[in-house]
Amino acid sequence: MLRTRFALALAALLGLTLATAAPLVGEDGGAQDNDCHRLGMEVTCTVEPSKVILVGDPFEVTATVRNTGNIALANVTFALAGGEGIMHVGGDDLRIQIPKLEAGETRQITSRFMSDGVGERRVNASAREERGWAAAGCICGVLIKGLPALQVEMVDVDNARQPKGIFDEGEEFIYILQVENDVGTANTPELKVVWELPPELEFVSGTGDRGAIVTGSGRSAESSAFDLRPNQVQNFDLVVRVKSVPPTNLVQTRAAVVTASGGQELATETESTTVKKAGQ
Repeated sequence: MLRTRFALALAALLGLTLATAAPLVGEDGGAQDNDCHRLGMEVTCTVEPSKVILVGDPFEVTATVRNTGNIALANVTFALAGGEGIMHVGGDDLRIQIPKLEAGETRQITSRFMSDGVGERRVNASAREERGWAAAGCICGVLIKGLPALQVEMVDVDNARQPKGIFDEGEEFIYILQVENDVGTANTPELKVVWELPPELEFVSGTGDRGAIVTGSGRSAESSAFDLRPNQVQNFDLVVRVKSVPPTNLVQTRAAVVTASGGQELATETESTTVKKAGQ
């Protein structure tokens, strides 16, 4: 009796072992793949510096995407885009295509942005697989704390630097421009001045104090980069020549103070000048 019970127990054990080892069979009689693939992505981002003192200061955003699943993803669109009030330095928002992102693999993108106002601003990072198998995103915040208080004044004078008001055709005269960080909360970012002349005037030469220079041609001129501490002043002379006289005898020159990196306009000044035919 003991031998019989042992044989039955052994047979039962063998049967269980065989049943466990046998592959699953599909409806067509073939082996069935019963694996469950895990799909997913994770996107994170960081900002450096996280607190930007001034409007127009550039800051850098780095985003990372990781395949958190166990199979490769194909044609993943990975992007960085500025939120409201945030501009990508150098043009359009950054967007790349990743042909293949293996399980556990990470990729990074880095780009520079700047803000046109104060307060909390955001940059969006996102990734999406073209078949819709996985998608993820995150938002990075940055605090714009300070604002330069720029004051810009421009006047026209003769070559002896005396107020004159009316200039003859063919005569040269000077636009004196003063840019001041008037009781600003902090140093400005690097700035430059861009002048736009009317058709009746042409650029001759330009100079600046504190080592700044001015270059130009025709109807436009531009200064080299400079920055200002609170209450500091930057002065420029722009020498121009009267080419012709309009019917109204009035011309207008515009000066814009912009960020040296990105060209964000922070302040403008215009000056109207009377010109006339010689002898009138």
